[in-house]
Amino acid sequence: MRDRSSSAARMTRAFNSLIIGLMLLIFVAMIGVVGGRLVKNKHDDSVQVMRTLKRSFASNQPNWQYWRDNAPLNTRLTFVRVQVRRPDGRIVDYYSRHTKDFLTDTLSTWSLFSNVQYQRGQGVYYHMQSVEKDAGWRITYDVWLSLNNMIDIFKLIFLMTLLVSAFGVVAGTWGTRLLARRLNGPLVALTTATKTITDRQDANYHERLPVPEEPEEVHELSLEFNRLLHSLNEQVIRDNQFVSDASHELRTPLTAIRGHVALLKRHGQAHPELIPDSLAVIDDESMKMQRLIESLLALSRMDHAKVQVAAIDVAGLARRVVARFQQQSRQQLEVLLPDKLLALANAESLEHALLALLSNANKYAPANTVVTIAGEQHGRRVELSVADRGPGIPDNEKKRVFDRFYRLDASRSKAISGTGLGLAITRRLITLSGGTITVLDNHPQGSRFVITLKAPNSENL
Repeated sequence: MRDRSSSAARMTRAFNSLIIGLMLLIFVAMIGVVGGRLVKNKHDDSVQVMRTLKRSFASNQPNWQYWRDNAPLNTRLTFVRVQVRRPDGRIVDYYSRHTKDFLTDTLSTWSLFSNVQYQRGQGVYYHMQSVEKDAGWRITYDVWLSLNNMIDIFKLIFLMTLLVSAFGVVAGTWGTRLLARRLNGPLVALTTATKTITDRQDANYHERLPVPEEPEEVHELSLEFNRLLHSLNEQVIRDNQFVSDASHELRTPLTAIRGHVALLKRHGQAHPELIPDSLAVIDDESMKMQRLIESLLALSRMDHAKVQVAAIDVAGLARRVVARFQQQSRQQLEVLLPDKLLALANAESLEHALLALLSNANKYAPANTVVTIAGEQHGRRVELSVADRGPGIPDNEKKRVFDRFYRLDASRSKAISGTGLGLAITRRLITLSGGTITVLDNHPQGSRFVITLKAPNSENL
């Protein structure tokens, strides 16, 4: 099952896990360091006790009084057994005070690890044994030092660690929740604003999300959301405008066709001379509708199209396009291209784009003027341009000439045919080839459309 808890809850759980893990690590480290140090101290004490015990041994038996007087620690909790094996094989055991009772209280004594033993009913002890042999004599010294004080220290450390961990978890949970709510506040506000925009029925396509100053991640996320929202809103506006423009463009020929059909129904039999003119108008307007629909279908297909891009000689391609178009052009076509100019593009898409630009110049530039097709390479860029000497495009209109159905007011007359989709299709064709197209002023008069493509590298050749 997927975890759908909030960020605050996740942060709290992560913090608690960290605190508990850290406390356990501290506890283990303290137990290891303190325990190791105490065991080391007990080992040193055992060595001193053993050394004193051996010095107190005289006439093959220990002098307990001397040992108690000279031992380096309290002998009350220290137990000693000296086992003497005589040359004749007889064994004699000597015990310090209470040692015999200590060893006979229970028979179950086992090692926890090296030198540390647990005696049921007595506790934990550090055991050291030393064996000496001399002239058939074998003397075994056994010393037990109490570690119960160390166990008490361990218990205190464990209790303090447990209390500190509990306090850290409680305080950390409270503090983490407050911090998480503070950090998540901008994100919650962003989510609330997003829901409000989503549920709004009267969207005006200008909504914006709040942009908090901190934290930086939410600030950046809000900016990116607003960019995305702006892009989507603009796309919705363009789509609505596209539907409106398409409806308007289709309404005009349909109105003309229906008008002449109604005219023929009313007066066709009485005035047969009207039929040829009306049929000509219907044919002309239906052809406009056909071209418009074909252009719309082409744009729709290109929105989802993918083409193969390769290194091609755009200079040779442009010369072939110019040679083919020159027969129908009202202007003189001038080619200013190097012998060879390589660029990354789709040959078919680039050819259609050049034909569209030449057709556009043929419509708007005066007859008998010059249309120049030029190209050159600038570093990693290849530029191919089509310049005419027509009326030009005002600066405030340059960004819109590539929009669908956009036509300059001066060109909306019936004298210049067109659907307003030619440059939109051209831009899409260039985009499919990985390039861009812009429009600039041509000097002294006219417009210059510049296609920018990538130059191939050694891997593309």
